[in-house]
Amino acid sequence: MKLFRYMASAMVAVSLLASCSDDVVAERRPGADSDPLTIKTQFGKNLVGRVTVDGQPRQGVVVSDGINVMTTDANGEYQMYTTGRQHVFISVPADCELPTLLGDPKFYKTLDYSDAAIIQRDFRLVSIPKKTEWTLFTMADPQIGNEKDITDFVGMIPRMAEFASSLPSNVYGISLGDIVWNKPEYFDTYAKEMRNIPVPVFSVIGNHDHNEGIKNDTESDKDFRDALGPTYYSVNIGDCHLVVLDDVFYRGVNGRNDYTGTITEAQLEWLEKDLSYVDPDKAVIIGLHIPTKRRNSSTHVTNNQALYDLVKDFREVQILSGHSHNHYTTTIASNITETTFAAVMGAYWYPLCNDGSPRGYGALDFKGNTLVNKYFIGDGCDRDYQMKLYRPEDAVLWNPSKNAGDPYDKILANIFCWHEDWTVEVKEDAGSWTVLPASARLIPSQNGGKCWDPDVRKCLVDGVIPANHGGSAPENNNDHMFLYTPQPGWQSVSFRATDSFGNVYTETITNN
Repeated sequence: MKLFRYMASAMVAVSLLASCSDDVVAERRPGADSDPLTIKTQFGKNLVGRVTVDGQPRQGVVVSDGINVMTTDANGEYQMYTTGRQHVFISVPADCELPTLLGDPKFYKTLDYSDAAIIQRDFRLVSIPKKTEWTLFTMADPQIGNEKDITDFVGMIPRMAEFASSLPSNVYGISLGDIVWNKPEYFDTYAKEMRNIPVPVFSVIGNHDHNEGIKNDTESDKDFRDALGPTYYSVNIGDCHLVVLDDVFYRGVNGRNDYTGTITEAQLEWLEKDLSYVDPDKAVIIGLHIPTKRRNSSTHVTNNQALYDLVKDFREVQILSGHSHNHYTTTIASNITETTFAAVMGAYWYPLCNDGSPRGYGALDFKGNTLVNKYFIGDGCDRDYQMKLYRPEDAVLWNPSKNAGDPYDKILANIFCWHEDWTVEVKEDAGSWTVLPASARLIPSQNGGKCWDPDVRKCLVDGVIPANHGGSAPENNNDHMFLYTPQPGWQSVSFRATDSFGNVYTETITNN
């Protein structure tokens, strides 16, 4: 787990607690939360607090510092011994409003060890009716790294705000990591701009959100924590339990990309404790950055099975990730699904992601303990734009060894968010709809290991990736493209894709 060490050792801290005559030595953080000490403290405890709802003590609220996990007593109080932890946070109950500060989620309090040996942090909640339906606005990889990136990101904010505002009531957001591009000084810029989106947005830490100048996992995320809060936590929304995890183990010794996709043992221990207070009939939603598993690749988080084992008995588990800048959904078990979202910034602030889908953001609708809808919106695109069709002269570009205009007789459809449970049909001219056979899908491992989106390939200049969007190299493992061979003299071909939620998307291409 990401521990950052203060000067005081545990033994020194205990002696301080016993005498209450000296201060625990630690860095004083400006603007730290503060509450007067009004709770009689048990021996050996140095962090206490009270949780109230509408001014009344609330029993059973889960409180944690990221190691200890406990519930409040009949007086709404909690007590623990903590050392080296930056935050104490609560798993906000489903019948309470999410606390916010300037529109940002504020379910946590900062710990300042320098004022006294005993710290009190209270949480004052406001009751609301438990939500029966709600929507999660999702985005991944803004990854702002310079002033031009910021300009591009700011330009997207009004459209993101419009989309979030168009969603049904009870909307929350989640940003799935790589918020900045190794520029910790931009966290505040990001937070300021995101406040223009009229929903509270939870934050996930990504690999680029670590300070590359600090060569270890336990300190390199401090800038993130200072700006956006804990790197792992949970809240309750309706009949769902939302968990955010940090699955980046950062070293940084051999450069900024010296990291591993891993969930630390301490986090897994925390999660096991956290989930022990959750009804198995609830849906569990897990937000993290690096995909735990990919349907189109053998890469995965090193200890993903340990995570799956912790959640396997819950009714429904939805894992949400980013990192790869392209779309795929992975079925992990009958009750566990992972959705990996393409990037807000596309392929390094190029309008397309590296699988050919538009840069954008998505939404998940929940009713009770069930996901009832899921979709992705390309930035500046219509809601129904979910695929791109290519005529033969461009379709041939899926094969990296071919060139535009080479002899070819097939139409290509890139269906951005396709999954195995979708139905894909085709209709030529005035014919009837026909389900495409499984053999129509391009599978990279069966085609020399590379299947490229034609539009992404076209961004290459004489085979070289332009420097202003160096990450826009085509995705080799693009496995959501389909080929269809029309009859000679065809006039129009339509593709129809139906997802597992009943959404139907149709595109038509003509033979001009």
